[in-house]
Amino acid sequence: MTAYLNAVYPTVLVSTAVLFVVAAVTLAWIRAHRALQWVVTGFYVMTLVEILTLLSAILAGGVPIVITIGYGLAAVALLPLLGIGRLGSPDADDPDPSRPVLQPDQIARVDAVAAMIIAVAAAVVAWRLAEIFEGAL
Repeated sequence: MTAYLNAVYPTVLVSTAVLFVVAAVTLAWIRAHRALQWVVTGFYVMTLVEILTLLSAILAGGVPIVITIGYGLAAVALLPLLGIGRLGSPDADDPDPSRPVLQPDQIARVDAVAAMIIAVAAAVVAWRLAEIFEGAL
């Protein structure tokens, strides 16, 4: 529990701030989309570290299992929404005419807005987990 509170929680907050800032820059400057993709990859890794820390705290005991697992699942459930703009790209050379296809700048904007929303939601999930862990100490 102390590993989460002392190391993982501050790192998650920093990674959500970086995700939010890079997403905002991407929203203003489309060419930063490549940087956003790298930050999203780093955010996946940070979420993995967060989940592994949660699992170790659950196995060690002392935290409410159901609510901790619930917030852990919420942290994981946010991840598929990162990079959601890729759903607007065509799958083949001859896309289905009834399927809407986004332009590359539109994909970057959708990714940026989704990343900003996910950054805020992930920070809230991390905060709630920190509150749970502080209550368990």
